[in-house]
Amino acid sequence: MFNKTKSGFTLAEVLITLVIVGVVASLTISAVINTYVESSTVAKVKKSLSILGQVKRLAEAQNGSIVGWDFGEGATAETATQFWNYLKPHISLTKDCGTSSNCYSVMTTRLNRSYQESYNSTIYYKFILADGSVMWFRTGGFNGTGKCSVADGGVDNVCALFWYDVNGEKSPNVFGIDIFLYEFGKDGVFPYLTNNCTKDSFGSGCSGYIMQHNNMNYLH
Repeated sequence: MFNKTKSGFTLAEVLITLVIVGVVASLTISAVINTYVESSTVAKVKKSLSILGQVKRLAEAQNGSIVGWDFGEGATAETATQFWNYLKPHISLTKDCGTSSNCYSVMTTRLNRSYQESYNSTIYYKFILADGSVMWFRTGGFNGTGKCSVADGGVDNVCALFWYDVNGEKSPNVFGIDIFLYEFGKDGVFPYLTNNCTKDSFGSGCSGYIMQHNNMNYLH
């Protein structure tokens, strides 16, 4: 008779292995999801900027140069509504909210979490696009400058500022993560071109970063 010994894993060893596999799997899945979300956001930023550019071209083809549009000066509910009348026939949307806060009433946060802001004021005109994303804008420059005369964020002759939230009122509502800023100018529609796009910044320039680098590496 020969002695036969049986070897195998103890229950503790099996449990430890399962825990390790679970941790690795969760980290891998999380990384894959983050990569997908970021690549999807990059695509949406590029697409929305292209849409606004096309809207401007169509509106000008029908109404002449934007500098001749009759929407007044400054940033008020009236100027925003008048400006929108030129754009509306050329943009597809699911809801036109006007200057009310029905479309977007959340509190937004800057990328460095240092500042929060609401866009409930009637100077902002809001609308929802077919994919559920939200845009809002206001006319005029800062400090009472006349229409299409302000220079801001690296762009001259800005007529209006547009904000874009890729997933609407869903969280996180943070600049540079799901909120991006565009400039609607005399010479075209541009991303906000300042270098204000790091984790320690407001994040207002992250649309420009994305267009230049085709990624969101500033988050890492």
